[in-house]
Amino acid sequence: MKKLIEQFNPKEVVIDINGIGIFFADGMIKETYDPATGKTYPPYGFFNREEYDEIQPRNCRKILFGIKANTQINSDMHSILYAKIDTGKLNFLISEQEAKAKLNSTKVGQRLTPEQKIARLMPHELTSILIEEMMNLKVKPAGANNLISVEQINKRLTKDKFSALEMGTYRVSLIESEETSRYRNRGLNRKLTFFRKGGGKF
Repeated sequence: MKKLIEQFNPKEVVIDINGIGIFFADGMIKETYDPATGKTYPPYGFFNREEYDEIQPRNCRKILFGIKANTQINSDMHSILYAKIDTGKLNFLISEQEAKAKLNSTKVGQRLTPEQKIARLMPHELTSILIEEMMNLKVKPAGANNLISVEQINKRLTKDKFSALEMGTYRVSLIESEETSRYRNRGLNRKLTFFRKGGGKF
């Protein structure tokens, strides 16, 4: 994860801090040494979880957004993701087969080494795995208040990529809601002056 952060320099990184995610989070807030490369990666901090304020370095870069899901949050994440897909606001990459055919049809693609082709097609391969995970899920009620959950049809298939996608989408929706609220409330604290017809102000 820290290698990916260094490579892409994201504004935020969403992390599931339930279950084994707690141990992953503990590693993220500490300095990390990679013996294979001899490189040391810095600690990163959470900006939305008070329980980490006292244990993460005060001067670390705070880009981690921790999600500790419960039945309500899980239902919200499922609903938001499916709504984004249904309304066409979330699109997926083409399959790796189609991407491979397109890549091999170009001169640039034909000059790539096998290793470079694998790296170039990896996002499409991961997308195909994601789609397979989603096709293996069915939506079902989760208690009262119209909550929903998802269940794997074939238990042997994981849903890790699906979970990562919906957590990221959930965080994006929160940012969108915050921006919308900020826009609507803009200027509410300004002093306004009104003029009467015929002169005078109040």
